[in-house]
This record gives sequence, C-alpha cells and structure tokens, in this order.
Amino acid sequence: MSLVRHIETESAFNELLDAKSSSGALVVVKWSAQWCQPCHAISPHIDEFSKSYPQVTFVKVDTDKFATLAQKYNVTAMPTFHFIKNKSVVETVKGANKEAIRAAIVKHMVGAVASGSGSEPSDISLLEFLDRPQINCLNESTEHTFKSIMSGSSRNTSAAYLESDVDEQLILNIPFNQTVRIRGISIKCSEESQAPKLIKLTVNTPNVGFDEVEDAVEPQVAQIIELDADTVTSGKTIPLRFVRFQNVLSLHIFVGSNQGSEDNTRIDSIDIFGLPGQTSRVSELRAREEH
Repeated sequence: MSLVRHIETESAFNELLDAKSSSGALVVVKWSAQWCQPCHAISPHIDEFSKSYPQVTFVKVDTDKFATLAQKYNVTAMPTFHFIKNKSVVETVKGANKEAIRAAIVKHMVGAVASGSGSEPSDISLLEFLDRPQINCLNESTEHTFKSIMSGSSRNTSAAYLESDVDEQLILNIPFNQTVRIRGISIKCSEESQAPKLIKLTVNTPNVGFDEVEDAVEPQVAQIIELDADTVTSGKTIPLRFVRFQNVLSLHIFVGSNQGSEDNTRIDSIDIFGLPGQTSRVSELRAREEH
C-alpha cells in the first residue's frame, strides 16, 4: 500500500507544510499531471520510497488542478520533485530520475523527527492514518466533541476542544486505517485544572467500556500513566512501552481523572507518534476484534 498522500485542497497542502515545519521533517512533493507519461512511470518507485522511508512525508499534487500553486513553486516541467524542510525548498529534481530522487531523500531526511520531544528519529505522526469516520468518545459533551479536535491530519490548533459530560472520565476510541506501531502520544490542554491526569491505554479493544477499564491494572491494559501538569499543558510527548503497541488497529485511551479534581476534563489536541505497520494484517486483526 502506497503512503503517498494526494493533495485535495491548497489549504491541506499549506497545513501539511506548517505541521511538518516544527519538527524539520522532510516533505517530498511530486508535481505531476494525468497526461504525463513519465509521471506515471516513476509512480511505483515513489510508492516504494514512501514505504522504505516512513519518516519522510510524500505528497502528490496535480498541476492541472492546482495551476496557481504550481506557478507559485515555479514548476515548469513534469514530473518535478521538490524536497521541502521548514517550508523551504532545499532541493529540486526534474524528471523521472529514480536514483537522483533517492539520493535527495537520503541527503535531506537526516535529522528529521516527529514533532514533540521524546520521539525517535524515524517516528512520524500517525494522525494521517486515522479511520476518521469511526472515531468516537464515551461521555463527551455534545458541544465539545472528540471529532472536533481530530478532523485534520495534523495536531489541532483551532479553538475547538473536547470536554467530558457528566463527570471527569472519558474513553477515546481511535481507529486506524491500517496497522501501526505506536511509540508515544501527546495530550495537550490549555486549562491546567481540567487537564487529564490518570490515563489507561488499551489496544484493539473497540468495545471497551468504563466498567472494564476503570479498575483494570497492567497487563489487563497495555499501560497506565499518571501525567504531570507540565506534560499536558505543554503537549510533551509521552513515551509508551513500544513492545506493547505493535500491530495496533485501534488505540483506546481511558481518562480517569484530571489535574484539579474538576467535574469536567478538557483536551485541546492529541497526537500519536510511531510507524505504519504491515497492511496485510489489517483484515486479520479486524476479524479478530469482531469476535
């Protein structure tokens, strides 16, 4: 399965560059067109690069659909490959030159890390692999829902936030569209007293409820973490026990309490760091979850 993202709107392109700029991660942009035969010829190699270098983000932009954007980036030949770091083009490769493209990837991906301190150099944000229609949350407020902060492929920076309803507890159900390996998460809340404190994480348990998880201990749950206020108000990366988060098709976060013993818990944004896994096992895991 290719990990190349197809740009659908100019705002999505700009948001992606903004999201990757904070970490210095490399973005490879393929400018192409449907009528361009060399563009089609190089595609299988770009698909392979996207899987071989998961710490690099690969995107495809149709120059016929986004002519103004292509003009802005001085695209005069196709295919053209731009290698972008911190929203600046650091190298350009024109034509379907597989080896030149590979060399530029290796040259510029050095030092690329996922956003948030504590992630490994090869980790990426896994938000782009979410199965968004299936995202849900137990005990969420109708005015401030989980989906409102998980609508994009990068960490939420809007004014939207998630808030619990009848008490401080939440269960966040986060499904992926393929298996992933998770090394860390970040949870950010601007209101310290409402920020999550005790959390419990489970994997591949889509029907988990409060009764099953509230009193559960490890290894009944994958990991239990007590967060300090600084970690959640600054959105620092929370390292996980990587060996327990392999072949993850869905991640579930139980929030048991908040920092100030408030009636309601608030979350402004969530990010998840790791690597995409083997897509061939998705159907097997999904079938297992349904039994």
